[in-house]
Amino acid sequence: MTAEIPRQTALTVEQLRAAAAVEAGVFIEAAPGSGKTTVAAERFGYLRYRYPAESRATIALSFTRAATAELRRRIVRTWGGEALHGPHRVMTIDAFLYEILGLLLRTDQLRWPDGHTRLVVNDAWDSTYAHNFARAEPVLALSGRNVVVSRIYHPTPANHVDFAPFTTAITDGVCTHNDVRTVLTAAFDVPELWRAIGRWLQRTVANLIVDEVFDANRLDVRLIALAALHKVTVTVIGDPWQALYQFRGAEPDLVNQLITVCGLQTFPLTRSFRFETTQCRDVAAALRARKGVVLPPRAGRRLDVALAHDWKTLWEIGDDVLPLSFGGIRTVERSAALLLLNVVTVAGLGQYAVFLGEALQLLRITDPQAQSRLAPRLVEVLTILRSESPTAINNAWDALVAAVATESPRYFRRRRANYTQPLAQLHDYLRRDVARPVPGLTIHQAKGREWHAVGVRLTATERQHLAEGLNPAHDGQRAIYVALTRGKADTVAL
Repeated sequence: MTAEIPRQTALTVEQLRAAAAVEAGVFIEAAPGSGKTTVAAERFGYLRYRYPAESRATIALSFTRAATAELRRRIVRTWGGEALHGPHRVMTIDAFLYEILGLLLRTDQLRWPDGHTRLVVNDAWDSTYAHNFARAEPVLALSGRNVVVSRIYHPTPANHVDFAPFTTAITDGVCTHNDVRTVLTAAFDVPELWRAIGRWLQRTVANLIVDEVFDANRLDVRLIALAALHKVTVTVIGDPWQALYQFRGAEPDLVNQLITVCGLQTFPLTRSFRFETTQCRDVAAALRARKGVVLPPRAGRRLDVALAHDWKTLWEIGDDVLPLSFGGIRTVERSAALLLLNVVTVAGLGQYAVFLGEALQLLRITDPQAQSRLAPRLVEVLTILRSESPTAINNAWDALVAAVATESPRYFRRRRANYTQPLAQLHDYLRRDVARPVPGLTIHQAKGREWHAVGVRLTATERQHLAEGLNPAHDGQRAIYVALTRGKADTVAL
């Protein structure tokens, strides 16, 4: 196979230039709906086949399993399955970081407790490991070349895995992706280890593609810079206007510095294939030009989704909006409420509640048949919750706890108003007797997705920012931009 871009893909000139760029360092700045994943797949194949005798890997990285799975599908569809044979691969950046840690462990450049060189890496410390609210958080650190268990202290108490189960798990070779990152962050500060990682990258990786690069944190940016320093052809793809994850540690300013310091050549993708109407095209163009925008009101329009900055605001919209979650899952009480909401979202929308998997995990419900057994019990709880009784919410809560307890071994605390609040929100929705609900999602959940008609709930401050023109330097204003560029045909204010 040659390195030509397949002609049947009918790429635009912008897309062709980006996909087949010959520079050693490339930044593809992709506006919403501009075919970013298509171009990433095309570039993967172009770099993979550019030099047929190249034995080193072409690797594509992204930050979520869903994004990597979609990119992998696109590559196979465009270039065939053989494009991912041998060392060539698509993976999450967390999986790639674990590869690097594994290299350091196998070569005895780092030593894990009890001598482990292969680890079981979980997404997080789930409910099987005891947690508590405390200022002290168990963490990993380096003592010379040894990985050791340590503590850091926070100003206020927070929910952390306890020190004893954390230590036991680490000694057994079990950790989380965050622990891998902690160790590698420390390793990057050791000159000998930093150079060793760089030599490994130079020896084994020919091309590195990083999608959604503005989700990268300091460690991710240092890794990309190290690859570029060691003559790996680096391509980063993303949009500074859509950088949302500073709350998870992303540092968009560092990405901008990376682009400048490494001399990455910018290839903009400005044409959007998403917008089907003049209204949506004009709104997107005005936002990008930092011009003021005023959204039209809904005025009875049919919507496919409602967006807001947080779940609480979504529940306050009322009308026909059915939020798909109550927010993050931290307690067994919130998890039980989410199981109840899931019955409603599946029945009304054909969609699972957001964080359902996390709720089941926290409740330690692992039997695949458990949800089927719970379903009739949860329907009975909903019947109680719909009732006109002034005690309907409390009665439903007691019934919910009893129902979930048939499948979950977790202990439920005595009923309190903050535990029953999600049921109060669901009670209000059920009393509205909505015929066609509109799913409600946070803007963070909506990133990377699109719908025909989108409603957006903005605060007074957000509306003022929008009217004055958005500034991409501010995280909250970037979120507004993301929300207002999800609609293909209609975007309205709620």
